[in-house]
Amino acid sequence: MLTRRRAALSVSAAALTLALLSGCAATAPSSASIASTTVESAYGEVTVPQQPERIAAVSYDTPWQLMSLDVKPVATIDYSRWADSFTTAQMEWISDAATVGTFGEINFEALTAARPDVIIGTADEIDQATYERLSAIAPTVVTGGVDRGDWQSITRQTAAATGTTATWEAEKAAFEKLRDDTRQTYRDVIEGNRWINFSFGDEPGQFSVQLPTGSTGDLVVNEMGLAYGPGAASLPDTDGRGYTALPLEQLPTVFDGVTVALTFSSADGTPDPTVSEIVNSPLFQTLPVAQSGHVYGMRSTVTDYVTAQDWVHELVDTVLEPLQK
Repeated sequence: MLTRRRAALSVSAAALTLALLSGCAATAPSSASIASTTVESAYGEVTVPQQPERIAAVSYDTPWQLMSLDVKPVATIDYSRWADSFTTAQMEWISDAATVGTFGEINFEALTAARPDVIIGTADEIDQATYERLSAIAPTVVTGGVDRGDWQSITRQTAAATGTTATWEAEKAAFEKLRDDTRQTYRDVIEGNRWINFSFGDEPGQFSVQLPTGSTGDLVVNEMGLAYGPGAASLPDTDGRGYTALPLEQLPTVFDGVTVALTFSSADGTPDPTVSEIVNSPLFQTLPVAQSGHVYGMRSTVTDYVTAQDWVHELVDTVLEPLQK
């Protein structure tokens, strides 16, 4: 889901002194007597405990991916400023976790104090230099895929790093069955419409379109087969963010041919205020999809196979079933 705090930022932190690096290495948990395994990582293979007990999640979506695997993190970044974007269950899941920085800025001292035996994050937020600093604290697995929205590969690697591959495989199978059943049951509605998934842009006066290279766009277009209209289908992902932001003046062009529009709501289902500003704008109201009333806010966000199932269930209840009647 596109949000202000998820604009493309490179993770940075103040350089650690040699003394701190030495201290981190000295306090890293010893794994000499613990069974270990080697797993895939964006910066090379990493040896981790087979059943790690203290996992730190240092990227934005990682805690929710761990939640899908029934793994509670001992440390996360601070989510307090975005609490209304998450469900009560999500916030409870991380309620006991130590806070080790915020999005884009890891607090290495706090992370060391949390005593993780594995650190997990994603390649779009952790660069090589940050990876090396994290590895001085504990074995660090940096997950990644073919693009920013490749949550399938990212969660597979997360499962391997946490010894929960069997759980991941079960959730993957459950999602694929739900996906296929839904596409078959609502085939006429899915194929008989042209779709778009939009939100607010990077700054006032803009809107955005979720592209197939992003997590939600991948689910909409690639997994569920909700084909975009011609004006949106041709949009490139020039900077690899998984979405593109455009001025409101381009609404008629981008929404050309669109008969059903999906957007984002708050976690409690209420309209997102910034999205509402776009939807209520005079120009948006001239669009055929607005005049037909086929604009739907979705509260579910996609980070893993569990949240993808939630999204599909919401799509059925909120959009597909009403359209089929």
